[in-house]
Amino acid sequence: MDFGKIFGAALEAYRKQTRNDIASHPLANQLQSCDSPGAILAILRTQVRAFDQSQSADERLTKWLDPTVNVLYAFSATLGEGVGLAFPPAKTIFTGIGVLLQAVKDVRASQNALVDLFGRMEHFFKRLERYIDVRPTAAMTDVIVEIMVEVLSILGMVTKEIRQGRTKKYLKKLAGKNDVEDALQRLDQLTQEEARMAAVEALSIIRGIDDKVDGINEGVRTVNAKVEGIDNKVGSVTQGDDVRRLLTSADHETLTSLTGNELRQNLRKWIVPPDPSANYNTASDAHHEGTAAWCTNGNTLANWKTSGSLLWIHGKRTSPSLSDTVIIRDIKSLADAGSAFLAYFYFDFKDKAKQDTRALLSSLLIQLTDQSDMFCDALYSLYSAHKKGSEQPTNDSLSQCLKYMLTTAGPVPIYLILDALDECPYGSGLPSPREKLLDLLDELVKLRLPTLRLCITSRPEFDICTVLEPLAAQQVSLHNESGQKQDINNYVMDVVRSDRRMKRWREEEKDMVIEKLAEKADGMFRWVYCQLEVLRYCFPTDVRRVLEELPKSLDETYKRILEGISSANREHSYRLLQCLTVASRPLRVEELAGLLTIDLNAGGIPKLNADWRWEDQEEAVLSACSSLVTVITDDGSRVVQFSHFSVKEFLTSDRLAGCTEEVSRFHIPIERSHMVLAQACL
Repeated sequence: MDFGKIFGAALEAYRKQTRNDIASHPLANQLQSCDSPGAILAILRTQVRAFDQSQSADERLTKWLDPTVNVLYAFSATLGEGVGLAFPPAKTIFTGIGVLLQAVKDVRASQNALVDLFGRMEHFFKRLERYIDVRPTAAMTDVIVEIMVEVLSILGMVTKEIRQGRTKKYLKKLAGKNDVEDALQRLDQLTQEEARMAAVEALSIIRGIDDKVDGINEGVRTVNAKVEGIDNKVGSVTQGDDVRRLLTSADHETLTSLTGNELRQNLRKWIVPPDPSANYNTASDAHHEGTAAWCTNGNTLANWKTSGSLLWIHGKRTSPSLSDTVIIRDIKSLADAGSAFLAYFYFDFKDKAKQDTRALLSSLLIQLTDQSDMFCDALYSLYSAHKKGSEQPTNDSLSQCLKYMLTTAGPVPIYLILDALDECPYGSGLPSPREKLLDLLDELVKLRLPTLRLCITSRPEFDICTVLEPLAAQQVSLHNESGQKQDINNYVMDVVRSDRRMKRWREEEKDMVIEKLAEKADGMFRWVYCQLEVLRYCFPTDVRRVLEELPKSLDETYKRILEGISSANREHSYRLLQCLTVASRPLRVEELAGLLTIDLNAGGIPKLNADWRWEDQEEAVLSACSSLVTVITDDGSRVVQFSHFSVKEFLTSDRLAGCTEEVSRFHIPIERSHMVLAQACL
């Protein structure tokens, strides 16, 4: 988070409440020079004694002040690299406490209320003790800062009330619907959120240790298997080739006893490849007749089909999936005629099973195995080396098997088509999932095989450009491609003239929409789709105005969609988007709609309210999230997904976090969203 921005707003709110500029208050200057908790306590105790010289008053208030100052000071030192008050919120809260104590000295009746108030806030400061020895994560720090802003807000409100003599109601247990009580409840909720996140963080660390131990054990097993394989296969490897191995007599006996279909089924069950045909079918259904014909009929594709090389197709802000789908359809005709081998893969942000190198390798290997007995023999050899499938192969083993297939395929060309490479997450780890994938592609291209035709589509992200630009013999930039622009023009024309709302417009409005969208699209189908979704609900009289105010980019488009979500729907919409972002598998309509029946603000423990359930659950989801999500049919179930990869990317981006408050409220931090989904599941 931007601390300066957050505390600037908090300090301004405090100034309005108390008419004090806390940053330049004399107490702040005194506290800045403090180099120990004792020095801070001495300043604050002075304020206590100023309004009550009795020992009991000093004991009651300092009983709370002593541990609070010690914990907050130590926490500030932890985040400030050892410098006591380097963390701005700590100094601000000490000053706020001091100003409040100054106000209390003039209103003796407020002292009991003050003790009650400090008691309500004590739980949060006790929670800080856990971070003195263990530095909080960035996400945890964000929550702690939010809590400190709430503490400062409470201090400001109470100071104002005490100065105005309104303290009697706080003597009655701070009850009632008032600003201070509401703020204290928010403080309770934030503190509970921090505690839950701390528990999640602890479990995450434990699981990480478990995973590393498992990884070490797996590494030991892999080494043992390789040593055993070398012992058993000495003499079977010819001419020092690490990849090529001959089938043993036992392999031949097993192969003889199995039919081709049974063998392939065993291999499929062993490496469990994801099925890219579902993505291909979805993209084919969305394909507008005639779209991307320029791609299959042009010289670039013809040159690629006649030479072993890499073709890279890239487009701004949106992945050019339709181009890939048209190319796959074109190559399928060659494969069906037996004059080519074809394997393809769609990286998919909505499906975690289709986001990494292992998913790609297992899918390509099975597709090639289905087309050739020779390829099947190669994969079966790897299967045999892993105790007939009782052990899983490493990614390196799968990679070596694929290279062996490619190098021994003979004169028949092999087409590998990979869509939406940018939907392989950059993620964490050294190397990251995408770096591993790019390394594999670099190795495949550098084999320089005359029969290998590799086609990749993606957005031109920096890390992808760095690797693919030097490797690609041919490139297509969609936003500069005249055929792409004509496709967009044809698409807009078809929608405007066939949509049941738009076709009622006058020809003048229709022509205006076609001309403006084609002119402003800059090669982005997704941008055009979003504008058409807005325009189709316009009255004809508003069409010209809407066209004059068109957003210039997808980011601007998504900002307007978020701004258009009604205030009554914002909280529900945000929670649905949070859960959709972090779900480990696609969510069915009834699952996501169930979130609308849960009150997460029910005082600590979320409460299920079955009578909040909508009769039409699909309508509930779509009405809450506007055009940011869509519902598709998958294996007989209605499944909710983001309408495009760029939606999820924008919602989790720093670009959204840095927008105005009205829009940035929709920014989705990953860890906190996992917590919301976990609460909903429980």
